[in-house]
Amino acid sequence: MMRKAFSYPTKPSSPVFSKRHGIHGHALPVSQRTLNFLKEALREDIGHGDITSNLLIPASTKGEARVIAKDHGIFCGERLTKELCKIVDPKVKLEFWVHNGGKVRPGKIVFKMRGNIRSILKVERTLLNFISHLSGIATKTRQFVEKIKEYPVLLLHTRKTTPLWRELEKVAVEVGGGRRHRPGLDSYILVKENHRLYGDLSKLKRHPRDFEIEVRDLKELRQSIALKPKVILLDNFTPQETRRAVGIIRREAPGVLIEASGGMTLKNIRKYAATGVDTISVGALTHSVKGVDFSLLLDWYETFPSRFGDAAERGSHL
Repeated sequence: MMRKAFSYPTKPSSPVFSKRHGIHGHALPVSQRTLNFLKEALREDIGHGDITSNLLIPASTKGEARVIAKDHGIFCGERLTKELCKIVDPKVKLEFWVHNGGKVRPGKIVFKMRGNIRSILKVERTLLNFISHLSGIATKTRQFVEKIKEYPVLLLHTRKTTPLWRELEKVAVEVGGGRRHRPGLDSYILVKENHRLYGDLSKLKRHPRDFEIEVRDLKELRQSIALKPKVILLDNFTPQETRRAVGIIRREAPGVLIEASGGMTLKNIRKYAATGVDTISVGALTHSVKGVDFSLLLDWYETFPSRFGDAAERGSHL
């Protein structure tokens, strides 16, 4: 258990961790901004229409497709897939064989699609690009979470996200087992290095809201404790320096949450987790991930099956 409740503006109570609903119960944010982004992504690829499919495939042709994994990883993109298909053609039916947070391996069927072939091919590339990137984030996050699972510490993302992807990438971090940090500049006061040169930090004492402050050394740490922050971020401390700073904070400001950040890797994160910090934020969860590769393959059959399982039972193409 955590030594104290952690309460950034977005609290770590996402249904992704709900025992009742399971990890696949997590709903992808579908703000109007995200929906517009998905529509624009489709417009980028489709343009005025899929001229190849429109030329070669009759408009009424229906069939089935399977999306298979080509790598090992953690799948993320269940709700996203539904939203993209709904935009292109609400009549396309989906059956998921792997849910958000589930493991995939080369050759494993992740989900099936059934409906108009032109519609399936129209959404194919945009869909695969999205789930590849988000599954890469979920996979990377799970790797970090596994490294520190024996310690009472939360793994957080940062604002080092792909522009316009943040809402999606935050969910991918949660699907991998991480938690959310502040969504943006307007959600929480976080005093960083570049605020110190021109900023009047004494204003923080009179401000009614909780705030977080970043420190780079023990001198800044002691100055920051006097300001009574809710969270102190230890930026680019070594594990040894982190342990010493944690000791000081626990003695002088026991109610303050401690975050470690800067230079975190799979090789060193256990050392930081062992220092007694409450949270560790890792930019690498979103800024430098390798996507999980997926393919969409159409399956041929003469009659339309009554349900997805009929195709699986035939076994000749699946």
